Amino acid sequence: MQSKVSLNKTEKKRRIEEAAINLFEHDDFNKISIDQIVKKARVAKGTFYLYFKDKVQLTNHLIIKYSSLLIDEALEKAKEANIDDRVEELIFLIDYVVEFFKKNPARIKVIQKNLSWSLISDKLKDSDTYEVSNHLECYSDFLVSLGYTKDEAFQLIFMIIELVSTLCYSSIVLKQPDDIDHVKPLLYDTIRKMIQR
Repeated sequence: MQSKVSLNKTEKKRRIEEAAINLFEHDDFNKISIDQIVKKARVAKGTFYLYFKDKVQLTNHLIIKYSSLLIDEALEKAKEANIDDRVEELIFLIDYVVEFFKKNPARIKVIQKNLSWSLISDKLKDSDTYEVSNHLECYSDFLVSLGYTKDEAFQLIFMIIELVSTLCYSSIVLKQPDDIDHVKPLLYDTIRKMIQR
């Protein structure tokens, strides 16, 4: 059982995270200061530095945290759908993520503009992202079973993540080249073809 001090620290960190994500969703990252974040979170500036060395570290933490939560949720829904085919399970998962971003366009602004493979790969073994790491390993193993090398499998997963996140940003936020609902069928066909060996 957590102590009162520990719960208070957890609450302060949560408030910093929520304040930051709210600010980042509504304004440019470079325009937002740590002072604005702590003011919105209702914590002292020193409290911010107990958890994060700077705004970049906070942003990276938020990208990992919220991306992992979304992927975990999508994976749970994919399990509930009981899809036997790994490729179609991946398409289902991607569709779940796309639909989330359609409903939450501000979130894709934060995640897509700052997401990088090195950030994900460096953090995949953290306890907070353990489920995501396991599932990426499963998809990698599946691609290896189709004849890809381990390196090729991770490269292919990277390409799919980049394709989906970039297309979501362009289509949902910028409305280019078209509305996401018009682009999705071609996106999913493209991913199926990418995976075929």
